Amino acid sequence: MADTPTAPPPIDRRHRLLAVAAGMASLLDSAAIISVGLGLALWREAFGLDVWTVGVLGSALTLFIAAGALTGGRLADLVGRGRMFSLAILLYAAAALMVALAPSTPVLIAGVVLIGIAAGADLPTSIAVLSERAPAGAQGRLVAFTHVMWTLGVVLATSLGFAVSGAGLPGIRLIFCLLALLAVATFAFRAFYPPFRALEAEATARHTAAGVDPSTALPLAELLRNRSYAAMLALTALFYLFFTLVANTFGGYKTYFMVTVGDATQTTATAISFVTTLIGLVGTIAFTRIADTPWRSRLFAAGVAVFCACQLLIAVTGGVHLPAVVIALVLYNIAFPFVGEALYKVWTQESFPVNARATAQGVTMAAARFAAAGFALVTPALLAWSPSGLFSLLAVFALVSGLIGGAVIRRFRRTGTAAAQEVHP
Repeated sequence: MADTPTAPPPIDRRHRLLAVAAGMASLLDSAAIISVGLGLALWREAFGLDVWTVGVLGSALTLFIAAGALTGGRLADLVGRGRMFSLAILLYAAAALMVALAPSTPVLIAGVVLIGIAAGADLPTSIAVLSERAPAGAQGRLVAFTHVMWTLGVVLATSLGFAVSGAGLPGIRLIFCLLALLAVATFAFRAFYPPFRALEAEATARHTAAGVDPSTALPLAELLRNRSYAAMLALTALFYLFFTLVANTFGGYKTYFMVTVGDATQTTATAISFVTTLIGLVGTIAFTRIADTPWRSRLFAAGVAVFCACQLLIAVTGGVHLPAVVIALVLYNIAFPFVGEALYKVWTQESFPVNARATAQGVTMAAARFAAAGFALVTPALLAWSPSGLFSLLAVFALVSGLIGGAVIRRFRRTGTAAAQEVHP
């Protein structure tokens, strides 16, 4: 349980490398989100897109990440988490190459759709694989590390975007070629690194010795009938939904926002995004250090206050004053590591049995991403209508996610994480 006073156990090299391999799903997911965001203004000009087509491109990735998470998480529990862990990444590579080489808008949209499906399927699978094979008492840190990788993906994509910001459309094509190469390298690492097979065998033996078969998925009916599981499904889904509405808008549209509303150049907007994201990376690393300690809950309320404040700052200023936008981005990157996706991943993995974690993560992730996809579809139009109105709405979403997160923390304090230790046949 997170509030235990005992010191967290050490983590060996095999588990650290497995965390990197699993975290590549998060890195490639966030890199795709940021790269699509970087490309929107360039694609709009190159392909002559109207505001609604830009919205389709911005929402398609999130929509199909949701679809991939919903189906991929359950398939991983049904047909094998290890198998999905190795194969989903190959589809990502092919799709990234399609985006890089897209000669027209339909091909571009198709590539973005396939990237979403692949990334969505890999996210819950990779987290469940890592959680299943984590040593006792170290699960929170290892799962939280996948969000360090997510933030590294933001840093990587933003830095690449800055490096090629003067190159126009060829620059964004190069970024997606590099993402394809990273995906192929990740497949090779996951599939052929011998210690990963040993960890899988050890985990299977440990669960078999306890008289259960972790390869047999927990029936969906049982997952929904159990009051504890059903309550945590609802709470974590709602928490992640409202957080994602905010985070997806910031991550996917901050460059577009600064260029179209704040009149910044593509290079200036990308540079600001890169520098402020480094703050988020430091914060995410700090959260990883406290993920198995009581501090993860103690810092939550302060993080929510800052998370709301950055939305309100842009709402008040309308986003037309670049210094105010920079301050808001700094506040956002200070807050999100302690109130968002990393915490959601840890909560989910601690709340469900090993043979239902990919399913639970996929279902709740899908619910949030479907909602975010719908919101992303209308975000460009909302920005054109009223930046202040959009960010006032985001401030409400940030507050609601904080209130729901507080309910999750109170539930953990009452019940602990015993469910995470159960394995149902």
